[in-house]
This record gives sequence, C-alpha cells and structure tokens, in this order.
Amino acid sequence: MKLREFKSYFNEELISYPLSERQIFFQKICESYLYLKPHELALNYKTDISSAEVNSLKSAMNRLKNQEPLQYILGTSYFFGLEFSVDPSVLIPRPETEELVAWILTHFKKNDTLKILDLGTGSGCIAITLAKQLPNAQVYAMDISLEALKMAKFNAKNNKVNVEFFQGNILEWKSQNHFFDLIVSNPPYVLKNEQSKMASNVLDYEPHLALFVDDNNPLIFYKAICKIAFENLHSKGFCFMEINEALGSDTQLLFEGNDFQKTALKKDTFGKDRMLKTQKK
Repeated sequence: MKLREFKSYFNEELISYPLSERQIFFQKICESYLYLKPHELALNYKTDISSAEVNSLKSAMNRLKNQEPLQYILGTSYFFGLEFSVDPSVLIPRPETEELVAWILTHFKKNDTLKILDLGTGSGCIAITLAKQLPNAQVYAMDISLEALKMAKFNAKNNKVNVEFFQGNILEWKSQNHFFDLIVSNPPYVLKNEQSKMASNVLDYEPHLALFVDDNNPLIFYKAICKIAFENLHSKGFCFMEINEALGSDTQLLFEGNDFQKTALKKDTFGKDRMLKTQKK
C-alpha cells in the first residue's frame, strides 16, 4: 500500500473527527511509526509501506476510532516543552496546568533556593517542570498511586532532574518534617454530576481517581491541602492550585478563613477561574 492510499483510508475511517484533527492525528502517527516528520510526508506519499507498518498504523487508527486519546496511543505527551511518557495510570498533562506553572514561575527567580512540594503529582509534569526551571530547588512529589509514581520517576529520569517521589494520600497526610516555600497541587476537582458534560476520550480512558470528587463534598481535597499548607509552609510561603471553575470563590474563601493572605484567582485562556494562589501569613 502506498502512503497516499493509507491516508485516504485513514480519513474515511475517522470521518467522525474534524478534518483538522484527522490531519494532526495522521501526522503524529506517521512521525511515531514511520519516523516521518510532517514536512516530509508530501515527499513520501508515493512510498510503499510494509504490511507490518500498515498494521501498526491501522492499530493506532482503530484506537482513535474508539475515542482513545492520541497521547495514550503514542505513549507520550508534551508539557512546557518537555516530553512526558503517559499511560492510563496518569492524567494527560493539560494546557491549563501549563498556565498554572507559568504563573508560579513569575513569583520566583531561576536561581532561588527553594523547597517545593507537589501534591498528587500524576505523571510528574508539574514537579519535573519546576525542577527544570528552578534548578536550585529541592522538589518533592507525592501521589497515592504506585503506578503513577513509577511513571513520574521514569519521566524525571528522562528529563534529567532530581525529584524525591513518595507515596501518600492528600486526605491522610502524615507530616514529612519538612517546611516548604511552595506547595502546588492539581487535585481531583470534577464533580460526579459533571460527568455527562465530559468527552468520552476523557471519561472512558483517564483515571477517575485523579479526576472526580463527590458532589456532596466538592472541596474535600482543598480542605486537606489548606491544612497541609498551614502546617508545612514557611511564613510567606506560597500555595498554588488548579481548581474547579464553578467553585473558585468557595475555594478562595476556604483559604482566606484559615490564616492565609494575598489570595487570588486567575482565569485560564478560556476565561474560566482555573487557578488559585495564596500565601501563608
């Protein structure tokens, strides 16, 4: 089969996706399986692809037909210019989380000596990026999932940074006998009643443990983070969080009522309240 023929077949099979998405999917799987960069595709449309290559491309195509995220199919995602391995044990890094990291970095200088804690690290994208951008920082990262921690450790090694990972539950925090200059978290915050609004590629494949909270206690993780931050931040230390857009004011009030100051909400590029920062008195 010629590459051009497979492209036509690919577009027909994935007709449910917009053309722009199909083009991106095709470029990405060709880069991954055929080692062809996007600019090289036009020069190779007349090239014969082997039966083994066709089978690999078809397998990826069929997984896309089932709404599986491309990042899980390829096993990689990009965050802040760094490559991260991902699988269904961890959330796929999101652009809004990049915005959170960018906001954090405006509060520190590159050579600051800091101690940082990331609660619910998942793939490690926040902790690893902060370690890369703040090379003099000591970075610690916790997750409840051993599978996620294994992935995060792999990503730290691949990105050549030192992060101390450990298993733990935000809701059952045990003091680490450390005081931190910065605590950051992207905890579960999607209400279970919001599931019906979510795309199947998220709902059917990404880990629910990292996504959802009970409708009757939507701030459960933020209450725990508030306590952890109060007990483990230095005076004037910062806490940054990603939040549910519908609960921004409630989350802000929670911290303002617990001896924190300079609490501020920040909107993401879509105009949604998505980030919160606060500072210990």
